Amino acid sequence: MSDTAEREKWNILVITSDEHNAKIMGCANHPIIRTPGLDRLASEGTLFSKAYCAYPICAPTRQSFITGQYPMEHGQLSNAHVFDKRNQTWAHHFKEHGYTTASIGKMHTNHESYDYGYDYRYSTEDISEEIKAQRAANPPQFDPDDKLIFDSMTDKRSGEKQSSRLHGKVVNDESLETDAIMLKEAVQYLKAHQSDKFFLHVSFVQPHWYWNTPKEYYYMYDPAKIDLPESVPSELERNAVVYKMAEQAGWFQNTEKMNRLARARYYSSISWMDHNVNQLLNTLDELELTENTLVVYFSDHGDMAGEKGLWLKNQMYDSSARIPLIIRMPGIVPAGEVNDKLINHVDLFPTLAGLTGTQDHLSNHISGDDLSSYVTYSDNKNEDQTGKQFTFSVQGLKSVDSIPMQVMARSARWKFIQYNLEEPEQRYVLYDMNNDPDETENLAYEVSLQSVVQDHIKAIDEFLYRLRKPRYEVKLKKDAFLQSGH
Repeated sequence: MSDTAEREKWNILVITSDEHNAKIMGCANHPIIRTPGLDRLASEGTLFSKAYCAYPICAPTRQSFITGQYPMEHGQLSNAHVFDKRNQTWAHHFKEHGYTTASIGKMHTNHESYDYGYDYRYSTEDISEEIKAQRAANPPQFDPDDKLIFDSMTDKRSGEKQSSRLHGKVVNDESLETDAIMLKEAVQYLKAHQSDKFFLHVSFVQPHWYWNTPKEYYYMYDPAKIDLPESVPSELERNAVVYKMAEQAGWFQNTEKMNRLARARYYSSISWMDHNVNQLLNTLDELELTENTLVVYFSDHGDMAGEKGLWLKNQMYDSSARIPLIIRMPGIVPAGEVNDKLINHVDLFPTLAGLTGTQDHLSNHISGDDLSSYVTYSDNKNEDQTGKQFTFSVQGLKSVDSIPMQVMARSARWKFIQYNLEEPEQRYVLYDMNNDPDETENLAYEVSLQSVVQDHIKAIDEFLYRLRKPRYEVKLKKDAFLQSGH
């Protein structure tokens, strides 16, 4: 293991995607998906099999990984809230330790023009009017046969009459797409700063719907041959909250043919995103930066992608709440290994600081843990390396003082979900992740497992009690006041 002086010489490249199901990668042993870029990264680094988001929705969880705090602490409680520009982020921290810092792509702060501590910020707001005009003149096009199927899909949003989010189009000019623009900007940044010690966060929007991809990727997967996980009869009835949500969304009305098409185009989006990740890795190779650049890939959350008949996120199933996470740090992080320690979005900031020897002056407002010793651990196998006992994810916050609609407590073997409901028979869900990784059988009401249930309830109570209030007032978009913090 390198000493602190050596660690401080490392560059940091953070690559994030949006809504990538952790199960759907070649390096995760998926039988169909083609992800050579991520597979390469995993072969040269470590893949984490029990990494979880802080909140299975875009904006709240994104601000959790840049602050090391849960949403109830940093104040962005939903996609409709604004991340206060006075919050301290990992950009402030790494700048203090001599890094030049940049964020290229989506932050979803609802204040995208603000820099949040970065020396350089490039977002969709910076895309030129010329490119916008070219986009308008040459937009992606529906495949006519696909459109007939997409148009028949049911995807209701809180009673609103809107078209389904579950569709994709064929991209005519790849260079006009947001991810291609962000990739180009990131490559230019790396070339311009190759002699600096840099912290660069590149944020891609794929495979978030809509799945608009270049033709070579759009048709990469045949819907008739796509894998579609089988549903276990009545499995959702054992999780009444999810069942009701899916029923309201109308997803049970979608046919297998619809789900196969949507899943195939979702895969296309993943493979195109993977191509863009690989381009960044190739750029590091070309600039001879690979051996001194710590690379981290992860997503903000997953997507159910038709599993159990469900789509999108918001749920605590692994397809939604678990995230793909790969860390490559040549000579320090083991290559080609799978790490099964629990890790969360909130742990990533302090862990990156630990890996690079910059853990001094970390804010005491950070809730995440520095897990760098577990990330780099490869010797002394007899030492106690149990890691975290629990990690948590929350969903459904009305205010910083409200109890989340869902709280997940994940331990090494068990996943426990507590719903904020009056009905006792619907309040708890417990899955044995060792023996039921597909999460089909709710064991929360088994008499023999009540001690397990109580241990996880206690862990959730202690977790919620430890959380701090936001330092700044919590606001909705357009400065609609919600609640004061301190």
